[in-house]
Amino acid sequence: PYFQKSAELIGSLSSDDIQTALVNISKGVYSKAVDERINALMKHIRGISGHVMGSAHSRSALRTKIHALCFNIGLPSLFVTINPADIHSPLALYFSGIDLDLDNVILKKMGTSYERAQVIATHPVATAKFFNCLVKSILKCLVLGGVLGPAKAYFGTVESQGRGSLHLHLLIWLNHKFTPAQLKEQIQQDDFRSKLLEYLEDIIKEDLDSFQGIHKT
Repeated sequence: PYFQKSAELIGSLSSDDIQTALVNISKGVYSKAVDERINALMKHIRGISGHVMGSAHSRSALRTKIHALCFNIGLPSLFVTINPADIHSPLALYFSGIDLDLDNVILKKMGTSYERAQVIATHPVATAKFFNCLVKSILKCLVLGGVLGPAKAYFGTVESQGRGSLHLHLLIWLNHKFTPAQLKEQIQQDDFRSKLLEYLEDIIKEDLDSFQGIHKT
């Protein structure tokens, strides 16, 4: 219902008006009350760029969703970063076209670290496919599978590193009714503190040596 008014306001703007607004915004002296036409333009830019992946407004939209989850079900229990080592993964190399038997990986066929890095750098789509496959498996087993405990919700955002590889930042809401204040109070008790440490030691592993020789059919 406001399209016609917005179209008229935006259509009346000149390039000089926009340039002046950009200068004022960069200096931190821009006021929404100054120019209704600029306000209308900015409103539509936010609405459109919120759907453009990786834009500033898309990140703002993600933060709004996280805040909504916090208001609805409380603060998250865990913050997890998943950063796959793609240059050392047989699966990533397999997706990149390297002839590997994933049931019997021979290290010599994987090449040196430098050769693997070259393969990964020249196959970004295969690397993204590997990342997607791995993250889906982790979410299915680790979060939905209950390894970390019963989960009420999770929210993840994907970022790229300087070299272009992907990693995931994940918030997890475990299904308990403890508020931060209650946790602070309960952790003063020896029994609760020992159980919390036992839980953390169970879900956090610094190496995979204990899993060697274990194969699930």
